[in-house]
Amino acid sequence: MAVKTNCIKNGVPYYRIHRKINGKYEDFYGKNKSDAEDQYYERKKEAESGIIQTKEITTRTLLHKWLFTVKKHEIKESTLEKYEGNFRNHIEPFAFSDIPIKKISSLVVQDYYNTLFEKKRSTEKITDIHKLLHQFFIYCEKGGYIVKNPCGKGLVKIPKDKDIDVDEIIDKKMLPFDYFREDELPILREAFKDNKYKDVVDFAIGTGMRQGEIIGLKWVHLNFEKREIYVKNNTTRTATFNDKGIKTGYKTKDGTPKTESSIDIIPMSNSIYNLLRRLPHTSEYVFTANGHQIDKKDLEKVWRKILLRLSNERKNFKYRKFHDLRHTFAVILLLHGTDLYTIMKLLRHKKISSTEMYLAVLPESKNKYINKLNKIFKN
Repeated sequence: MAVKTNCIKNGVPYYRIHRKINGKYEDFYGKNKSDAEDQYYERKKEAESGIIQTKEITTRTLLHKWLFTVKKHEIKESTLEKYEGNFRNHIEPFAFSDIPIKKISSLVVQDYYNTLFEKKRSTEKITDIHKLLHQFFIYCEKGGYIVKNPCGKGLVKIPKDKDIDVDEIIDKKMLPFDYFREDELPILREAFKDNKYKDVVDFAIGTGMRQGEIIGLKWVHLNFEKREIYVKNNTTRTATFNDKGIKTGYKTKDGTPKTESSIDIIPMSNSIYNLLRRLPHTSEYVFTANGHQIDKKDLEKVWRKILLRLSNERKNFKYRKFHDLRHTFAVILLLHGTDLYTIMKLLRHKKISSTEMYLAVLPESKNKYINKLNKIFKN
């Protein structure tokens, strides 16, 4: 008996029916009427359970829209910039982004992660992408785009090198950060002696405050009578986007410090008190350039230029970042006998474990205590 069809699509005969789903008519194709009806009832069941079936909805389309219509209200602008960068550089260029969301399983995600690893993306970068996709698919699950989050706990594994780089681990344990030795500080300060950012560098060395906190520091945050600095502001330079989520440039914005524990009171040393007292009041901000708030990009540009010159001119003077002045502040305090808890409070770390890394500059303390075992072996 011949199979009855009523239309031809792409050169293939089908039986087509026209049915209403959620108030809109859709076409359903099958090899016969019964097959077309089965597809209609399956679609109808999905619609009634809240599952959306749209072949055009892919990660490329929906993730970007989700970022700039939903997620942007939950996160800081700097985080939005990071997420957009991960999407644009590590998700959108790959075939994974064009797979219909409904067809994405944990195995599909795993294949995508494996591809990223083969393309030399680091384990840390893939972990960042996984965190983003996990949040995105939670939204998709709640919105009915998928039945189950393919990035759920235990469903995928982040690729990593099986061979452990022993030398790299030892190097990190020896010194997991960079800092300026005390004998290098006069060299650094001399290099900035006639520079517009001289006071910024000195202030960073003497307080351990972060770059954004220093740039965002206002006169109202200083109490000269009590000799206290109130850390309430953090200036960031973040990307700007238009209504379509396309990057249009950058802007400087004042916001809250990095974490809740970062909002605190720092005592002024005599040197910092004197430094602040002699600064001119040309703006609401303490540190300015040409009478205006410091531009973070310009500060980084000047810093890089001077540090590269020093590293080229002096054999053992290596390049370090501005943030390493914060590490320097902690190391100098530690080497001069300040206890770890006090350093933690001055750096405004939430946990003592964050401050413990500075113990790496005290290898002699390990030797001191390990030698206490010597008495066990005495005759």
